[in-house]
Amino acid sequence: MRNRLLPALTATALAFSAFAHGAAATATATTPEILELETVTVVAGIQPGPSLWKVTRGEHLMWILGTVAPVPKKMEWVSPQADAALASAQELIGAPGFSANMGVGSMFKAAFAMPTILKARRNPGDKTLREVLPADLYARWVPLKARYLGDDDGVEKWRPIFAAGELYQAALKRSGLEFGNGTDERIDDLADKHKLKRTSTVIRAEIKDPKGLAKSFAKAEVDDVACFRNLLDRLEADVANAAEMANAWAVGDIPELARLSRRVSVTPCIEAMTNTEAMRSLGADDARERSRVLWMKAVDAALTSNPVTFATLPVSELLEPNGLLTRLQSNGYTVEAPE
Repeated sequence: MRNRLLPALTATALAFSAFAHGAAATATATTPEILELETVTVVAGIQPGPSLWKVTRGEHLMWILGTVAPVPKKMEWVSPQADAALASAQELIGAPGFSANMGVGSMFKAAFAMPTILKARRNPGDKTLREVLPADLYARWVPLKARYLGDDDGVEKWRPIFAAGELYQAALKRSGLEFGNGTDERIDDLADKHKLKRTSTVIRAEIKDPKGLAKSFAKAEVDDVACFRNLLDRLEADVANAAEMANAWAVGDIPELARLSRRVSVTPCIEAMTNTEAMRSLGADDARERSRVLWMKAVDAALTSNPVTFATLPVSELLEPNGLLTRLQSNGYTVEAPE
């Protein structure tokens, strides 16, 4: 059972990490005005996504599909190039990542742990956002909450960091975007069809004491207000940039992806979540780098034994100066970007 069963502890971190993956802009508003999202029409229907990156070592070949998250909700990804590459491959290497699992009997454990977990999401003493936020910040929250969350009064008792994540996700949904990278289901179907070996590079943690984890997070010293203010300051730019990034990916516009990737930035809210004792106990604080190391090791092994390998990576890893593609090049691999 994946980390989605622990919404009180990880939903916000997952929401923000999606933008670190490839869609968080650096722009920050300087005045406490009410934000109105820029209208960005997202693409729909069948879309090819970007062409594949090609990596070779001697006679061994690897195709890499770059992904972004979130993606247009009404898009269907169909790539003849990716279909052909998967048909010729012997192995599928998944993208780096992190997953927290509840282990054996997870549904039973989750059922009994949920009250404690949900309590960790609430403000101490069941205080409301009006009581814990500065007046100017709450005044900015009220119209945004009405616009994107409607009459959901339950969120008014959530800690600001969780309320911020809920607002962010709702704003994305309103813009026609959804979480996920839009490719996993089709790639899984084709991997099954062609009987590919699957290699995961996800760091997995087992949550042996969900109640204890929730209590630990409830006591964590997180600057909720700073995170909340940062989100309201950048909400408009972040969501507009996410829509532009998703559109560029859907139609395979590599130059536009490169331009938008230069605006990517990790919001302070990610650090606020991952640096808590609760998340460090799961290994979330250094999971990104450990999973990237796993991915590199998997590639080394695959390009020693397989004629053809297929892999996925976030577009940011393919385009940023210190990404995994750069590591491959420095290790002597020949890399060809799409035209």
